[in-house]
Amino acid sequence: MSNQASGLRQNKNWQRLWLGQSVSLLGDMVFLITVMLWIATVIARASDGVIASWAPAAVSGALIAVAVPALIIGPFAGVWVDRWNRRRTMLTADAARFLLIAGLLVVPLLRHRIPVGGQLAILYAVLAAASCFAEFFDPSRLAVIGTIVPAGDQARASGHLQAMAAFAQVLGPPVAAPLLITFGVQWALILNAASFGISFLCVRAMRIPAAPAPPGAGRASYGTEFREGLKYFAASKILVSMAISVMIAMLGVGAINAVGVFFIVHNLHVSASWLGTVSGVIGAGAVAGALSTGLMASRVQLGKLLWLGLIVGGLGLVVLSRCTSLPPALVAGLVLGLSVGVINAVDGPLLLRTTPLHLMGRVSAVFSPLQQIASLTSMALAGVLSSTVLLRFHAVIAGVAFGPYDTIFGISGLMFVVAGLAIIRPMRALPAAAPGRTDVREAAAAGDAPEAAPAG
Repeated sequence: MSNQASGLRQNKNWQRLWLGQSVSLLGDMVFLITVMLWIATVIARASDGVIASWAPAAVSGALIAVAVPALIIGPFAGVWVDRWNRRRTMLTADAARFLLIAGLLVVPLLRHRIPVGGQLAILYAVLAAASCFAEFFDPSRLAVIGTIVPAGDQARASGHLQAMAAFAQVLGPPVAAPLLITFGVQWALILNAASFGISFLCVRAMRIPAAPAPPGAGRASYGTEFREGLKYFAASKILVSMAISVMIAMLGVGAINAVGVFFIVHNLHVSASWLGTVSGVIGAGAVAGALSTGLMASRVQLGKLLWLGLIVGGLGLVVLSRCTSLPPALVAGLVLGLSVGVINAVDGPLLLRTTPLHLMGRVSAVFSPLQQIASLTSMALAGVLSSTVLLRFHAVIAGVAFGPYDTIFGISGLMFVVAGLAIIRPMRALPAAAPGRTDVREAAAAGDAPEAAPAG
């Protein structure tokens, strides 16, 4: 057993956090897939059994309701996250989401008394509100990890969380459909609400040491604190490089999600039903990549892992774009998944390595809207291009044929590679330890330290 693995297993605070988040991540994914199926097959179904033509738009509305808070609330939540007690913020967010999801039970119970428009309005409002609370919970969780997990264990801890997130994405779809069909949507709502309850109890059981007051701490105005976070972010070449690389990568990932099913049918020459298999292989690779990050981080610098992950993932995607049958595509998809797992797992530790804890909320809140903007932009752009400019695109270059979907995949892969190459030099300046960090983590490792006092 490695020292890192042993350290995490002996860290009671981390064990409690990991358990709560594992249950919550799985509950979230099953819930989101169930909601989309619920809208498409239940709410949009007429009395004669025919699915309404507006069903796809209604499903998209649910995804938009989840994404919009990251764009609107995310950038401004960071100041409050840095002001407030992080543990208390997480508890409030979990309790609020428990009540919101449990409150949705009124929709299936009173379905025939609520018009379809009212059902969708309630659903969208709850999804948006829950997503707003997530914008406070997630940066607080990252800061808490920086407090309770020693620096040498942070890559492994992040890898474990990202592996669970990837596992939830693999397991969620096959669990959601039979859950909805067999037991009804109310059980998915109950399970997801319960997952927030479990997360609440796990966070409540944690004992987090009081964080030291930041330099020059005082009650500055909101605008002053907001600008302080932006100024710190803009002055850090590493943070700016990370943000650019993440945006470029998300542009590629969004494009893949938008046209993946068409690539499988037209380029791999198999049924669209194989999309689940391809996605599962990529997800399994992401789990393996995330879990292996801690081991690799003990031998390879975190910044190097990031740019290597981008370059290898991009090359895997380029190879995938040239595949014309399923078996080699699965191999390329596995490589892509491994790289994505590593990329996702190192992002958090890199933020912790480069950002003081008292600025963590403001700095981490910059990344969420940038990721959402890039992902939404790429999905929309890929959908429009494949339906218009590239609809009948066909070209032969040096004897290699290119069509619409493999071209989008290939360009996305090249974007990964470009992002990786662009951050090689900035990542060489990665500090050995986080700036301005007073180490209170060792006292927390045993789980017996006092709770933090309210921040600010």
